Amino acid sequence: MPEAMETLVDLLDVAAAEHGGRTALTIRSGLRDDTWSYRRLRARSAALAAHLAEDRRLEPGARVVVWGPNCPQLVAAIFGVLLGRFVLVPLDPYATPELRARVVDRTDAALVISGFGEVPDAPTLELPALPFDEQRPYRGVRPRADDLAEIVFTSGTTGRPKGVELTHANVVANVRSAHAALRPTRDFRLLSVLPLSHMFEQTAGLFLPLSVGASVHYTPSRQPPVLVKTMRRQKVTAMAVVPQVLELLLAGIEQEVRSRGSLGSWQAAHRLAPRLPVAARRVLFRRVHRELGGCLELFVSGGAALDPEVGAAWERLGMTVLEGYGTTECAPSVASNTRDERRAGSVGRPVPGVDVRIGDGGEILVRGPNVTPGYWRDDEATAAVFTADGWLRTGDLGEIDRDGFLYLRGRLTDLIVLPSGLNVHPEDVEAELAGEEAVGDCAVVGAADPERGVHVHAVVVPADRGADAQERIAGAVRRANARLAPHQRIGAFTLWEDDELPRTSLLKLKRHEVLGGLAGRPPAGEPSSARPTADADRASRLLRILVGLAPAGTALGPDSDLALDVGLDSLARVELAVRLERELGLSLEEGALAGAATVGELTAIVEGGQAVSPPVAFPEWALGGPARLARAVLQAAVLFPVHALVCSPFRVEGREQLEALDTPVLIVANHASHLDTPSILRALPRAVRRRVAVAAAADYFFRTRPLAIAMPLLLNAFPFSREGAVRSSLEHCGDLVDGGWSVLVYPEGTRSPTGVLQPFRAGSGLLAAGLRVPVVPIAVEGTHALLPKGRRWPRRGPVTVRVGPCVRVDPSAESADAAGRLSAAVSALGATPGVESPEARDASRAA
Repeated sequence: MPEAMETLVDLLDVAAAEHGGRTALTIRSGLRDDTWSYRRLRARSAALAAHLAEDRRLEPGARVVVWGPNCPQLVAAIFGVLLGRFVLVPLDPYATPELRARVVDRTDAALVISGFGEVPDAPTLELPALPFDEQRPYRGVRPRADDLAEIVFTSGTTGRPKGVELTHANVVANVRSAHAALRPTRDFRLLSVLPLSHMFEQTAGLFLPLSVGASVHYTPSRQPPVLVKTMRRQKVTAMAVVPQVLELLLAGIEQEVRSRGSLGSWQAAHRLAPRLPVAARRVLFRRVHRELGGCLELFVSGGAALDPEVGAAWERLGMTVLEGYGTTECAPSVASNTRDERRAGSVGRPVPGVDVRIGDGGEILVRGPNVTPGYWRDDEATAAVFTADGWLRTGDLGEIDRDGFLYLRGRLTDLIVLPSGLNVHPEDVEAELAGEEAVGDCAVVGAADPERGVHVHAVVVPADRGADAQERIAGAVRRANARLAPHQRIGAFTLWEDDELPRTSLLKLKRHEVLGGLAGRPPAGEPSSARPTADADRASRLLRILVGLAPAGTALGPDSDLALDVGLDSLARVELAVRLERELGLSLEEGALAGAATVGELTAIVEGGQAVSPPVAFPEWALGGPARLARAVLQAAVLFPVHALVCSPFRVEGREQLEALDTPVLIVANHASHLDTPSILRALPRAVRRRVAVAAAADYFFRTRPLAIAMPLLLNAFPFSREGAVRSSLEHCGDLVDGGWSVLVYPEGTRSPTGVLQPFRAGSGLLAAGLRVPVVPIAVEGTHALLPKGRRWPRRGPVTVRVGPCVRVDPSAESADAAGRLSAAVSALGATPGVESPEARDASRAA
């Protein structure tokens, strides 16, 4: 990193100057990737800064709350706020309405930039509608190194939110430290999975890769299948994760191994791997690496303690896992293992520029240029977090070995750190639960068990110890959970046997004694099991899955609480979505599952879910250089000469439309004969033809292995599902266009048995709108007479290919309307539209 880089705005400016045309950010938008270069990111950030300063009249130092899902627009909003010398206030995408309101109030926010619609009682600028005029420069005052850059409210706060102040200098210092520890290069391709409201993701997952000209890739969903697709498509090399993501991915791989019946060879490979170098391990587990895109080699883990065995398992697979430690107050990195030196169970040595010492009672103390100046408008909390000589109290316990490696030994304070990396303040949860009439007293602690790890556990003294006390407390916990954020929800509870919880003389809870008293006591929220019926319907199969996820012995019914009885936190719901797709054949968005609080609500969502078909394998080899060379030779020497013998005379009208094509494009044509594709390919200029892929019916042209090889080799055809897994076929068209390939499709779906133009399927409209490229209409005349549907050998005759002017389809157009426009464009070229007879319609459907 250049020494002159003093602010985050400097970071963006230098990156845009040195890497202007390189890819900075991407996200899957519809059927294609929305790709942002460094130059585009800088221009759009400047346009937003100008809007805020000139149109919104915000003064330097005004607080701007930014709240939305990870995407390039959110990154531009972050940099736009920073460039305008305003103060960024990032909010977690899953923040409750109560927390949002408190943060807006605490910071006197001048504006909320929201990706989730308007925010009540606050001026709101919606993320999808940000004013991104790339020609509008920002002419205001630039920020200085000591300017306040952001106020970060740590996860878990619902009472009096505490905002950590971070200056530009704090964050830039941490980026420098992370650079020295991780040594990223411009070839880094990082997949972002953690919210940008967290400093770990900001530093390791955004500012660090951008500082070296690398690329960051976002996804519209955190479901592992979506993450894996992105890894393959973008050839991802690195990820910044919390431990639970590593656990989820590893569990998915092992589940796939079991389903293939390969557990024995998998375990044998793991026994052999420690004796092999990294390169050999990657060969040994080449199938896993191929599934993950073939390039993934680095995980940076933080936010919570990593199970050493999980880290070791990934290392055996040939990955590098670097565990680190930090706090929001340190922007956030304090210590990290490095590529050259890493030790299992340790969080590494202090990062360059940061000093760490162990204070009284074993508390980790930190000093350095990355450390916060204090808490927003909270002098008391600021004074309490620093020692008399200026060291930051982290509240974590640790020890440093003789080689300088730091080991964590627990928490000095009551904060609960979940495996997802989210924090829970016990007092916030206790306040909700204590308000229930059935609760006499309560304490909330972070309890751990082998099945679910650390979870929020409530210890309750009932107000009345009657026979139904357990049932009444269970109801109280469920009602409290309904008011809490998903990560705060109580996962289990225990009835305390004594009439009072252990407290000090000042009535402060002795949480360590509460935790000690839990040892050996089964949670009251885990009654004896009741097995679901063996019916094959979705509801009973869902119940079997949930019983498998829940703690042993849990009985589940429609009113069972997903957090309390099953133990589902936010990332566990992601795992559930994966299992529903794998075991029930359902595709459910993570957001839909997040709204379910009970088994009954989840069952209703599952019963309304859409079934998915197995994914289609696309012949990627056909796009490579050797196949392209062979195809050109075969077409010139065999296909086109044979076509000339049959289709004679052969005429092309509107060739000037083809000469002026700005590729890639979507080509749509009528379909009446197997001669159509050779006719269109022959009509195309060579420069266009060599980059065209043809959508061919998966259930017809790819039904045998010889056909599945011949069709891609001769025509560059790929399987397009007419039913079932249509979405994956549409997405593959997007991948092709992103790669610079034009796509030829037949929107009728099959050959017309009469030669009459059949109605275009709505999917063609979705494709035209989603690809966001010009559409070239083509009408082929004469082929139906030469080789109609049902005839095996053609006769000789004239064929004419007519090319029309490009059609532009609005990305927001309705699918049916877009399909109608395409049909009209092809019809205008001479393809005869008409009303099919019932016999013809039946024949078409049968085909």
